[in-house]
Amino acid sequence: MKQLKVFLIMIFLVLLSPLLAQENTFLDEIEKYREEQNAEFLNPDKSPLTPEQRTEFTGHSFFEADAAYRVNARFEPTPNDRPFPLGTSKGGTQLYKRIGILHFVLKGEPYTLEAYLQVQRFRIPNQKPIVFLPLVDATTGTSTYGGGRYLHYEGVPEGEEWIIDFNKLYNPYCAYSDRYECPMVPEPNHLPIPVEAGIKGS
Repeated sequence: MKQLKVFLIMIFLVLLSPLLAQENTFLDEIEKYREEQNAEFLNPDKSPLTPEQRTEFTGHSFFEADAAYRVNARFEPTPNDRPFPLGTSKGGTQLYKRIGILHFVLKGEPYTLEAYLQVQRFRIPNQKPIVFLPLVDATTGTSTYGGGRYLHYEGVPEGEEWIIDFNKLYNPYCAYSDRYECPMVPEPNHLPIPVEAGIKGS
């Protein structure tokens, strides 16, 4: 009986080790990403902060990394959509085009987010397009920035299976300075749930 128990424990550990390795890889990835975010805010060539603010900057506040907020999404292209003016934080507009709808399940419930390209960006030759994925959720204005948070992809992911990692949510630059003009979050990207992942309030 004792030998059987030892054998079962060994089998359990063998099965568990790949899962632990995946978890460690995920945590390492998020830690590296956050270190890069903090380093960017200390870089005078990239930071939205003034020199005085940079001297006081000690790093962003983040929600605890959670693999449940890294989800697979099905990308539904919308090739016939026309560009539209998207309102900005300064009362102006910027021209965007919806390129598709992302269908995903978060915490057991189905949701969608729309993915956009800024028209001016994808008309620039030899520049990789930035896919814009903004969102507002139930934490907006309380534990997170009142204007919503952003995700993006550098280039359009191939295929219909995309990954949305809400642990990489970040604030728009206008959360730190009114020198910047930031696009607002369109109504279809207002989620009715709290997304307690990524960056917290500015």
